[in-house]
Amino acid sequence: MTGRVETQADADVRACIDRHRSFALVAGAGSGKTTSLIDALARVREREGPQMRQNGQRVACITFTKRAVSVIKTRLGFDDLYLVSTLHSFLWEQISRFHDDIRQALREGRIPALIQKERDKDNGGNSRAATEARAKAASYEQDIAALDAVASFRYDDAKWGDYPGGRLGHDDIIEIATYLFAHNATFRRITGLRFPYIFVDEAQDTFPGIVSGLNLVGEGEGLPIVGYFGDPWQQIYDGSAGDFTAPGEGMPITKTENFRCSESVIRLLNAFRTDVKQYAAGDNAGREGSVLFRLVKAEKPELPRNRYSDDQIKRALARMDKAMADWGWADRDDVIKLFLANQMIARRMGFAELNRLFNGPYASTRAEEAFEAGEHFLVQPLTTILHPLVEAHANDRSREILDVLRRNSPAFAANGPNADNTLKEMVDTSLSLVGQLADLWASGTIGDILRFGVAKQLIPAGDRLIEQLDRQPREEAYVEEEHALDKGDWLADLLFAMRPDEIGSYASFIGENTAYSTQHGVKGEEYAKVMIVYDDVEAAWNLYNFSKTLTPSTAGEPTDGQRARGQRLAYVSFSRALEDLRVLFFTASPEAARQELIDRKLVKPEQIEIVGI
Repeated sequence: MTGRVETQADADVRACIDRHRSFALVAGAGSGKTTSLIDALARVREREGPQMRQNGQRVACITFTKRAVSVIKTRLGFDDLYLVSTLHSFLWEQISRFHDDIRQALREGRIPALIQKERDKDNGGNSRAATEARAKAASYEQDIAALDAVASFRYDDAKWGDYPGGRLGHDDIIEIATYLFAHNATFRRITGLRFPYIFVDEAQDTFPGIVSGLNLVGEGEGLPIVGYFGDPWQQIYDGSAGDFTAPGEGMPITKTENFRCSESVIRLLNAFRTDVKQYAAGDNAGREGSVLFRLVKAEKPELPRNRYSDDQIKRALARMDKAMADWGWADRDDVIKLFLANQMIARRMGFAELNRLFNGPYASTRAEEAFEAGEHFLVQPLTTILHPLVEAHANDRSREILDVLRRNSPAFAANGPNADNTLKEMVDTSLSLVGQLADLWASGTIGDILRFGVAKQLIPAGDRLIEQLDRQPREEAYVEEEHALDKGDWLADLLFAMRPDEIGSYASFIGENTAYSTQHGVKGEEYAKVMIVYDDVEAAWNLYNFSKTLTPSTAGEPTDGQRARGQRLAYVSFSRALEDLRVLFFTASPEAARQELIDRKLVKPEQIEIVGI
């Protein structure tokens, strides 16, 4: 977009600010939501900045990622009138001085909820998971009793807290703030006095309890006001707010311009989504672009659990390559290929065995999702620390080795065992350790490598990792009825026995150093040419079913959850395309699916082609 374009939505937001009225802006994909947010922030500075500075007040801008924080701060000129922050950082700044209130929230809200969660896991049996759940529930009860002895609390950069030690984790911050917003009028009043204007970016990704709490802060007439900027159709993870509304008599505002996508892509978005009708605006107005669906007869999966065999995956990838060649996209570097899950990507990039393990019978849904995100506790030390060290060693990059160790390794932390060494001694020690690691990487198993990393303090020794590394391998056969809650032991045993050959390819994929991505992974991005692969067998994921979402009369009706998730994820994926969109759609009934896509007016007949097996 070459020039500033003021929209009716921007004018409505400005009027709300001028009249001290809360609002909720729904901005479809490509609509310039961030520009609207920046304009709103600037309007407050223009009208009330001097008075707010004199009063010691600030404008709060809460956003979803550190990257977004950096972008917004830069566009505002790093003006300290604004507190631009991620949600967790903002909430901690508000609650961090109220230690007695934190204690109350833990005692009456957070910890009782954790106790109940563990009790729900306890089926009364003797499995390790059930036994651990009982032990955790008892431990949390002891934590409640220990709260009175905690003088103050601090926020650690960790998922879980240590309540007797006064340490709070990520999830604790959300739950404590939710409790205080709901139960503490003084806390709400202080928040509103400090921040007469609270703007929330990516509101659909904020937690429901926080939206409710901020609405309590902004209820009533006049300041403080709360302004939301987001899009419910771009909420792609469960657990976040999704829909959001302004407090009280706040104004709903819809932004209908699309400054990103070509005319063809926008027509598909409008046919797919009925609540917001967009039109091309700015430089993309009149840029036709193209949309094409290729329907491919899906093979019946040959493996248990509705899985493709290796040969079937090969054939599916061959069909993808054929489509790319037919479209003239085969060797272009401006094409992004989007999949729901990793099976085809893993085969193409070279981490098929690793992917198969984390999508197999020993992987829980949580383990699958953590693997998809690159966050599984067994694999993350390999991808973020150990593999980068081996790569740096192989390329003789000693400075990079030191950088990785200083950032991540307990042995080289400021208070670690090498803290008193001279620089030369530290360099010599690091190169020696990484040399040993590289030798082990070439000859050992993943279990050997992780044990070496822990023993030499190259990686943090988390409790779950140590528990898996220290126990004896499971010798008994896995029986679902008996061992379902402990299936992670079998997964770990198989992983530890594997060679590390696929870790590099998996790390490259997780690091987004590839033209392949999952559809979840490109939210907020844009590409000239986008190819999406829909194959419900390939996904093997009951949260989604795109055949049912796109062609319910042909494939059967999806569940309500599948429909909602599928629609949102498809919308996000479609709207990444600046110019051209291609959809490779594996379906059991290509002819019927073609007719249904036409009948639903998603695409025109000339935008669909069918290819047999």
